[in-house]
Amino acid sequence: MVAHALRSSWRYSVICYGPGRYRDIALWGLLAGEPLWRFLGGHNNTVSAYAGGIDLQLSMDNLREQTHQNLESGFRAIKMKAGRDRLTEDVARVESMRDLLGSEIPLMVDANIRWTTDQSIKASHAFAQYDVYWLEEPTVPDDVEGHVRILREGALPVATGENLHTIYEFQKMMVAGAVSYPEPDVSNCGGITPWLKIAHMADAFNLPVTTHGIHDSHVHLLAAIPNVSYREAHGFGLEKFIYEPVEIADGFATASDRPGRGVNFDWDGLKSCRGRTDEIEKGKR
Repeated sequence: MVAHALRSSWRYSVICYGPGRYRDIALWGLLAGEPLWRFLGGHNNTVSAYAGGIDLQLSMDNLREQTHQNLESGFRAIKMKAGRDRLTEDVARVESMRDLLGSEIPLMVDANIRWTTDQSIKASHAFAQYDVYWLEEPTVPDDVEGHVRILREGALPVATGENLHTIYEFQKMMVAGAVSYPEPDVSNCGGITPWLKIAHMADAFNLPVTTHGIHDSHVHLLAAIPNVSYREAHGFGLEKFIYEPVEIADGFATASDRPGRGVNFDWDGLKSCRGRTDEIEKGKR
């Protein structure tokens, strides 16, 4: 019913950039009447999770300390940023992280669209000796042919898609053989309806799906599909402002058993942000 009601919106991408995407997410939660992961057909509410951070400019000591904290918090896979001024710096940091993690803990590397195609291929080969799980967003997201080259001429799997906005963009990537781990973001691709279509399309291409941000929603969506890889957790979560945030233990995130997405905001906690938003709005005048 939700998919039918919103079909015209996501088809023409109107939903992706306006309030329609939030209506889509809200409608699925309201209609569920049970945990969203179960309503969508899932049978297991635990999903492998990795921890990442905004750490490109952190010193190596601080990066290692951040990683220790993430491991102590229950994560058993780690993502780090790359894209320093010199590739040799990135390689040294990846090597140090692999030494810290040992051989059993997956290490992902995220370049945040900082490189050209050729630079990405070079980095892929340089990182491969450190058993990097995937290279994420190595170049601009809509360069399909560039991603094809990075995947074919490089040495690592490629994750991308957090900055794609329609199922057609994902379709082009998959048909071209330009992605190993499609990464739809429910807040960027139009909501739950198109997210599910992208995930099912990826399954048809035998591709595992990962996610970007929106922790409380994505854990439900990943738990509902068969072709799940990892759920991301980074520093922009809402954990401080919701009751009963997603639990992480022994490398897994657990989707709530409460109805819908199971998110209950701590409105008193959110009041602490009111002064800051008022200051921002005042500065715009």
